[in-house]
Amino acid sequence: MSAVTVALPAELEARAGAPDTDRTQWLFERAQGVTATEVRDLWLKSRGLGGRTANQLIEEKLALLLAPTAEAREAAAAATFIGNRYTMWGKTREPVIAEQLRESHRMLPESRVFRSASNPRHLASPDGVRSTDAGLRLEVAEIKTSGVDIAPGTDAYRKKGYAIQQQWVMGVLGAQASLYAWEQHDGDWLPHGGQYEEPEPLDLFVPTAWVDFDPELFAELVVIADQFLARLDEALAAARAGEGPVIDEELDTLALNYLRGLDLEKEAKALKEPAFRAMFERVESDEAFVQESALARVSFSPAVVDEKETYELDVAAARAAAPGGMYERLEQALDDLRQAEEALKRERLAVDAHEADFVRQTGTEVVVVKKAALRVTAAKDTKKEKAA
Repeated sequence: MSAVTVALPAELEARAGAPDTDRTQWLFERAQGVTATEVRDLWLKSRGLGGRTANQLIEEKLALLLAPTAEAREAAAAATFIGNRYTMWGKTREPVIAEQLRESHRMLPESRVFRSASNPRHLASPDGVRSTDAGLRLEVAEIKTSGVDIAPGTDAYRKKGYAIQQQWVMGVLGAQASLYAWEQHDGDWLPHGGQYEEPEPLDLFVPTAWVDFDPELFAELVVIADQFLARLDEALAAARAGEGPVIDEELDTLALNYLRGLDLEKEAKALKEPAFRAMFERVESDEAFVQESALARVSFSPAVVDEKETYELDVAAARAAAPGGMYERLEQALDDLRQAEEALKRERLAVDAHEADFVRQTGTEVVVVKKAALRVTAAKDTKKEKAA
């Protein structure tokens, strides 16, 4: 193995920005360019595999870039996606895995934003970096956790775009290879004792695999990134010039009708539900009731109550009266079944790992990863008028 340099090259250190521990500044620096996760999303979206759209990414960035004060920037950062229990699990495990990579590969844990030497708006935040061959060769690390198998070559690895993410990080930092470390947990998020317990890793030490830099793929990603940055600049210039977006008047009218309908539903619900409860309380009795006027007909049927016998197994009596060894044989059979299921699970994992090397693409299919969604809310000025 080539000698590993403990310190990073000075040229790379000069391109490092804020760490993720300074969340507001970290997000602000990332908002000024395009990152590995964003390039991955744009690449996936272009192939119908999910990911955030360019408009969604631009909207997220504008909230930070247009913040007029430090306080507003902090508020915008706080409003960004923090995570769910799955992403929080990853954040909990990544430092642990990063330390494993430090010990096994002398890979320095990282969380800072790095800028590309050729374009400072091409950004990446690797999970680890190391320099070898007296600083002539740079290598990075990418850490992922999941409840499914995300080994290189698997369908999940491809659909999540992890290879794209790794290529972008390598290209931005100027690395020749990426050490991919992945951890699969048992997926057990079921409540235990009234609380959700975190799942357990399947292995104490995570598997790793090296991925080489692909300059042709990176060149393709640069085109995607630069097209996005051009759209971001246009949106930012329009926002700073006070220009509003182009409004589809027909769509705006439909949205207004929808919001009016929601208001009418709320008013109807506020009138309907208390009146129904009051009527029920007024006529509730043990006898049926009917009242009919020129305006309304009210009928009431009392509840029908029946008694049913309940049964409970006398376990102690059943065991005492059972033929000798009956329950013992049942417990032994259950134990044998558990052992057989565990053995089956181990063998299935071994076969799956073996077969992963023989998976070949036979075609493509269109998969709806996320259904289309439409959300309509009142404009900010309308909300202020209602509050006033």
